[in-house]
Amino acid sequence: MHIVALQGIRGGVGTTSIVAGLAWAAREQGARVLALDLCPDNLLGIHLGLPHDDGRGWSRLAAPGQEWRTMLHHYESGLDLLPHGGARSQGGADWLGAIDGYDLLLLDLPAGAPLALPGRLLTVVNADANCHVRLYDHALAADERLLVTQFTSRRALQQDLLDLWLAGNLPLLTLRLHRDEAMAEAMAAKQPVGRYAPTSLIAHELNSLALWCLERDEGTPC
Repeated sequence: MHIVALQGIRGGVGTTSIVAGLAWAAREQGARVLALDLCPDNLLGIHLGLPHDDGRGWSRLAAPGQEWRTMLHHYESGLDLLPHGGARSQGGADWLGAIDGYDLLLLDLPAGAPLALPGRLLTVVNADANCHVRLYDHALAADERLLVTQFTSRRALQQDLLDLWLAGNLPLLTLRLHRDEAMAEAMAAKQPVGRYAPTSLIAHELNSLALWCLERDEGTPC
């Protein structure tokens, strides 16, 4: 099972929307996918058809390692969601090792939280001054990659920051997710963007990212 965690360097960079869109893209390529919400905000379900006030989730279980399947939301054949539930969890994340039966496990990881499982870590950043300052204080893990999102080359500051990060040898993915209104519209429609707007630019880019997530060779560039 491939494990990929996505974590925003700060709130508001679009991490949860990306997790939902990436889950759909991987499912469309034939993978069995579980999208798991580890954020107490409990927002991943909004992208996958759950009401905003739905309180079900793994955080409400006494023994999530044994009971996690009871909280699964089956969105489509091949794509399941395990919502957080919004409750304050008393235990750690060791129970995640009990999850099986999927080709790809996607984790929506809160900012600053450690990755509790061996896998790939994608830190989501915008090419803006806020993220730039935070990167100076950010300790990069050995297998961590930076995913630039909401990018447009028409904005000189974004291009300048990207050039600066490249010159600094930061571990940037070659693939960048461009700003696309379809992403915001998809959330309003409570759908992953690839289902809402399958021909959009962002859906195409997420398809490419899904291929990287499913690639067995972790050295494969993207």
